[in-house]
Amino acid sequence: MKNLLAMCLLLLCAGWQSAWADTDPNDPDVTSYEVVVYQNEDMGEKFSEQWSQQMDGLTRNNTERGFLGDLFTVTKATGAGLITGQVTSLITTGVNAIAELTKSRKNKWQNVMKKANTFETTLMMLQNLEDFYSTMSTTSAMDPSGMSFDGIGCLQMRGRDTVLYLSCHLDTTVTAMSRIFRHSKFQLRLDTLVFSPVLCDLPNDSALKYSQRDHFDFEQRDNLRLRIEMAVTSSWINQAIQVVNDQPLGQFTIVVPIEEKALDPDGVFRFYRGNPNNRVRNCNVNGECFIVPRSYVGIRDDEGNFHDAWGTGQYKVTMTLKETCTIAPKYLKGKRWKEDYRAYRRKHGQTLSFNKVTRSISQYWDKNKQQWITTFLDAPAQYIAGQGLDDLGVIDAAAKKPATAKKK
Repeated sequence: MKNLLAMCLLLLCAGWQSAWADTDPNDPDVTSYEVVVYQNEDMGEKFSEQWSQQMDGLTRNNTERGFLGDLFTVTKATGAGLITGQVTSLITTGVNAIAELTKSRKNKWQNVMKKANTFETTLMMLQNLEDFYSTMSTTSAMDPSGMSFDGIGCLQMRGRDTVLYLSCHLDTTVTAMSRIFRHSKFQLRLDTLVFSPVLCDLPNDSALKYSQRDHFDFEQRDNLRLRIEMAVTSSWINQAIQVVNDQPLGQFTIVVPIEEKALDPDGVFRFYRGNPNNRVRNCNVNGECFIVPRSYVGIRDDEGNFHDAWGTGQYKVTMTLKETCTIAPKYLKGKRWKEDYRAYRRKHGQTLSFNKVTRSISQYWDKNKQQWITTFLDAPAQYIAGQGLDDLGVIDAAAKKPATAKKK
């Protein structure tokens, strides 16, 4: 019996991928995130032109770059469409239990509400992205020419509904470009931000699936804040053969207050850079980041002459999404909290169960869109396990079998 159970578990693990494929995209309990890193080869040419102007007269041999130009022109065409890695892991969320701290039901209810006022998730890439620059360099490890990185984006979906859409691109204003050439630091600018409060993860009652929770309500909660952090790290090897792994280069932060008066008629917050109809004027990206250091890859030409050369740069982006709010004073003073508290207790019952979430991660280069895409798919673990067991015919068999067998 134990061997049969072990075999079923092995088959279930092997069938997780097919179980994910059968996940209903309309299921509100299934949440997907896409973290996108934009590339722009035209941007690389622009950087190369400006950098060449600044380096004119300083290079020891202006013909050298042209001689090795074909060799140093590197693109991702050979690996287009290749999935660079995939992993599945289990994440167990916490449980917002009812705190028996005082005899007052109202105090208990306030404790419950406060615990549900924060949500945070971290979206971490599996491995380094390739080619921060479109070409190699014979100048230095910090040569910005050929820089093709063009920004970061994120899309969060709940079923087929959009919760969050973010698009930030490289700041190419004169001041920002000057910082790249003078200080090796780049900046981002916010182009688009869309956020739906009614679909967000607050109140964060992690003991329940999303479809079982109450939706965000401005009558119950206020001071809704959306905080987005984007951290960049890099790995490289220098000319002294010293290896540096996952070195932090910088971080960008966006903090936006989501007020009810700033929402469009459909209840969605929208910001588009340069749009005079924006209800919120100041949505900025704060922070800065060093450009990615190139790894040393010295080479010899056809005649056997050695040349110093540096690669196209590897890096990672880690994004953290955080939602916070407070309890609306008017709600606490009213009487509605009593019926909500009773409903909360009925929904949870006497014993709260853990809500386990399975996260699937995939990372790949999209040749058509010229983007690195990392996809995170979250769904209740019991749903995935149940789907897999159902595919194997284990659930139906178990349901028909008596719980205990009587001895003769």
